[in-house]
Amino acid sequence: MGLRAHAAEVGRHRVHWVEAGAGDQTVVLLHGLSGSSRWWQRNIPALAGSRRVVVPDVIGFGRSRAPGRLPSLPALAESFGEWIATLGAGAIDLVGHSMGGQLAIHLAARQPEAIRRLVLVDAAGIPRERTARNLVRFAYEAAPPGRWGDPRFLPVIWRDALVAGPFTVLRGLRHVLQDDVRPLLPRITSPTLLVWGARDGLVPLEHGRAMRQAIPGSRLLVIQRAYHNCMVDRPEEFNDAVVRFLDGGEVGV
Repeated sequence: MGLRAHAAEVGRHRVHWVEAGAGDQTVVLLHGLSGSSRWWQRNIPALAGSRRVVVPDVIGFGRSRAPGRLPSLPALAESFGEWIATLGAGAIDLVGHSMGGQLAIHLAARQPEAIRRLVLVDAAGIPRERTARNLVRFAYEAAPPGRWGDPRFLPVIWRDALVAGPFTVLRGLRHVLQDDVRPLLPRITSPTLLVWGARDGLVPLEHGRAMRQAIPGSRLLVIQRAYHNCMVDRPEEFNDAVVRFLDGGEVGV
């Protein structure tokens, strides 16, 4: 894909990222919990056709290792806001998946002038009520590997989780579950597209619908036959929708 690798110091963290393409507009892709920039490998070529695509390893994961304990989500968002400013790109388009979507919500609510357009992909951030019924439902929906989507992507998931290590993954999961983005959603002013896999068992579609109701003027696109990693499961449909939205087209309902 002709990726260009970069790294920069942001506070006490060293952020690694790859870039592709060129253009007046920059789009930043944020992966989810335990992932890396590799999670976007099926999407970068399509997005880089007419724009600069920047794909970091979120602090604590991939090559962007965190010294000590993994920071909280608000602290991670603050660090990424500082990192985005170093790109020299002006207002960016921001695409966040799962935990990366949760970070994107923090960024868009707190630095609205920095985000031109926002895409939230199966975004985490709405806590599930901790009841026995919900725990059983979560285990049923998420545990079988067949519910994780394209089986060819499973080695990437497992390898990235091993690189991050169990303590970082578990601490990140704790941060995800304890953080509630609902008070932030009405503060988002950027044009926003929510993209959800119809079969997502990790972050249910009802959360996408709730975000759609709370974010002013937002739209929701549901991708059929896709699970939590819908940009991996249905890349052509995902890429077409995101490119059209970033170009100013109407996508979703």
